[in-house]
Amino acid sequence: MEILTVPWLQEIIDQTFFRGGWSLAGMPRSLEGVPSIFFAAFSHGDYEHLVGNTIAFAIFSWLILAKSKKDYLTTFMIGWLGGGFCCWLLGPGPVHGLSGVVYSLFGYLLLIGWLEKRIWSLGISVFVCVNYISVLGGIFPTDLRIAWWGHLIGLLLGFFAAYGVYREPQQS
Repeated sequence: MEILTVPWLQEIIDQTFFRGGWSLAGMPRSLEGVPSIFFAAFSHGDYEHLVGNTIAFAIFSWLILAKSKKDYLTTFMIGWLGGGFCCWLLGPGPVHGLSGVVYSLFGYLLLIGWLEKRIWSLGISVFVCVNYISVLGGIFPTDLRIAWWGHLIGLLLGFFAAYGVYREPQQS
């Protein structure tokens, strides 16, 4: 969870010294937007935005880490860098915040149990589906202030990560 130090420090510096004006979101498909591929996930609009992402990020991270550190690192990296690149390449506007990564973790958690067909993985997938299915509402354009495409890209990348890391059950 040390990774949460980065967005929290960025937000504290942003709010303290820049009054919320230090956004690391970049314009898609522009040269000046390239750094946002790496940094946008750690920039938030305000503390409310950051707290919401922090809670979901911590819960989903913990659930994946309980299963596999390797799966977590793979899914996190795909969500962070893959999501940053896809949003820069395909997004209609700037995007920032950990929510794309959160949706990647969520997508992985939804799918991995069904792929692996192991009790532990399936239990996690069912738990996440039952308790967090409302998160899927964020992939639709219902609020103009929310970059729903970042959520959708993150979810799809989470599915991709699950397919990439799952292991066939061993035959006894």
